[in-house]
Amino acid sequence: MLEKVIQGLRYSFKYDKSVLRRYTILGAFDGILLATGILISSSAVKILPQDIFLSVTSGIIAIAVSSTWNALVVEAKEREKEFRDLERQMMRKLDGTIYEYGMKSTIVLSALLHGVSPFLGLIPILVYTYTRSVMLGVGTSLTSLFVLGVLYEGDLKEKLISGVIIFIAGVVTVLITALISR
Repeated sequence: MLEKVIQGLRYSFKYDKSVLRRYTILGAFDGILLATGILISSSAVKILPQDIFLSVTSGIIAIAVSSTWNALVVEAKEREKEFRDLERQMMRKLDGTIYEYGMKSTIVLSALLHGVSPFLGLIPILVYTYTRSVMLGVGTSLTSLFVLGVLYEGDLKEKLISGVIIFIAGVVTVLITALISR
């Protein structure tokens, strides 16, 4: 059985890496934007750095739990449907095969990655906590967002465009949060 689990994990990393990458990026995106918004609004009203850290950590925990469960439910439903469709096309049951273990591995890995990746939002807050510089914290957030965009699939031009688009989402978050925090 352990051998089948390992084969399932290999299958998942080989054939479903774009799904795993997407869930990682989506979770990190949520965590970084949450951290950025809380950093801007909290510093505008002079909240202590340790309280900002607690607020961001609490928010990220909520996003992590939500992301994990959402990915688990969505992927389980989608993968199960795809698996049953594949069985119909092949006109045989695939229980116990690498396809089943690959499907289950992708479901679990998607949920784990989508749940853990929001914690990347702690990086800008840690930068802020140690430097006490809102600008450096926001700069770290925006840089992190750009890097996330570059991690998407595609050629260099497509990666840079994705990076800029995600970077712009960070700028929009900063601007809106700064406006409502006044």
